[in-house]
Amino acid sequence: MKTYRVGIVGLTGIASAAPSIPGKSPFRSPMPISHASAYAALPQTRVVAVCDLVPERREEFVRRWSHVWSPISTYEDYREMLAKESLDILSVVTSDHRHADIVVEAAEAGVRGIFCEKPIATSLEDADRMIEAVERKKAVLSVDHTRRWNPIYQKAKELVRLGAIGRLRLIVGTLGGPRAMLFRNGTHLLDAICFFAEADPEWVMAELDEGYEDYWGYRGDGGHDPATEPGALAYIHFKNGVRAFYNGTRPSVPEFSLELMGSEGRIHVDDARLELYTLDSKSGGLVHRIVRPEAYMKSGIVAAIEELIELMEKGGNGISNGREARKALEIIIAMLESQRRGNSKVRLPMPRKA
Repeated sequence: MKTYRVGIVGLTGIASAAPSIPGKSPFRSPMPISHASAYAALPQTRVVAVCDLVPERREEFVRRWSHVWSPISTYEDYREMLAKESLDILSVVTSDHRHADIVVEAAEAGVRGIFCEKPIATSLEDADRMIEAVERKKAVLSVDHTRRWNPIYQKAKELVRLGAIGRLRLIVGTLGGPRAMLFRNGTHLLDAICFFAEADPEWVMAELDEGYEDYWGYRGDGGHDPATEPGALAYIHFKNGVRAFYNGTRPSVPEFSLELMGSEGRIHVDDARLELYTLDSKSGGLVHRIVRPEAYMKSGIVAAIEELIELMEKGGNGISNGREARKALEIIIAMLESQRRGNSKVRLPMPRKA
């Protein structure tokens, strides 16, 4: 079996956390939740180098993971790591607005597989630079919209495609809690909406949270302070006629869920359950059942890296490639433009400079 040399840029929790969290339910906590724990679950990957601007993070990563991989080289400059390490795979886990240059330079350096945190970027120009670089160098770019690999969401999509709820007409997505931030976590919900809609967005209308009326471009700090990003409400119309409501409410109780409304039923899906409601042909009432996928507890981030390796070996388009990830970003940019225009309709595509 080939062993893939892996590097990680950015060593915050989503990059380096251990799979087991003291005090949490043993049913859920052993699942890999970070890039490092996902690589540790795959015998064909070996983390050989990591990079972060903060020395303490580099030291902590080595302390935490040296029992799995040794030695682990550490770097302050990702360019030096790319030049010295002959990496096969690079995880990009930096602040949102720093993804583009790292991905472009990794592709130019010959890295064949790049696993980038979401959102893909914070401007369409940056996203397009990333996509152009990986396609030109024939590299593979996967963006960590993890629910695309989650068995619950994949089963929900299978049910929609099989016609279990008739024709899909409406998607209602809800993101709640203090971290219902538009770029940082809203991208997850918008991508999930696109995942089920299976079409390009055509136009968008939106309103941002009160106090963010002049928020016309990314001002986040990499996800540390929720106040740097607004929540938002949006209406999205897709080219195939599917309509969607995005409800990102902050502050509120934590939630991530979608309702998929069809002509003959509906589906509720969230990170823990999948519920199917269909019409009873005799009574006309709704029949409810809980659907459990076979691989119910498979880690989405492990499945993402498994797919990345398969694409590196065999080619093809991944389910969360750069062009797919760009759709969620374009909707976010259109939402900001709608706010700027007094909450009016914004038609897509948006200009590349947006």
